[in-house]
Amino acid sequence: RARTLACAFRYFWLGELDASACIALPQVEQILRQLLRPRVPIVSAAKGQSPGSVDQLGGLIRSMPAAGYPQDWSRALELLLVDPDRGMNLRNNVCHGLIDTLPRHRVALILQAALYLLSYAHGRRTLAPTAS
Repeated sequence: RARTLACAFRYFWLGELDASACIALPQVEQILRQLLRPRVPIVSAAKGQSPGSVDQLGGLIRSMPAAGYPQDWSRALELLLVDPDRGMNLRNNVCHGLIDTLPRHRVALILQAALYLLSYAHGRRTLAPTAS
């Protein structure tokens, strides 16, 4: 994931903002899914006629506090990536082609979110111990 994000940063510094955002956004979701998998259920198995499901990015972000991640970052990621009413909804707007090229500062916010999650994935940040 870090190598792929390095490509997103390279594109960012070259001014290729569309490429940077399109590379970074799926990485954010994949890193978050990887972080949450051992802590909260993100996949529901098929039962009877129900095919089962996998949490999408919004559900993943909302489950962060239950997994021990800071509530303020969960809310920040929700406003940045998936909230269509009060937030920027960047994940859907970019990945579904609903917006033209993002301004540089918004792509930078996506990259910052990716680095924040990656810092947990690589042990640079740790979760607060849970109270027993």
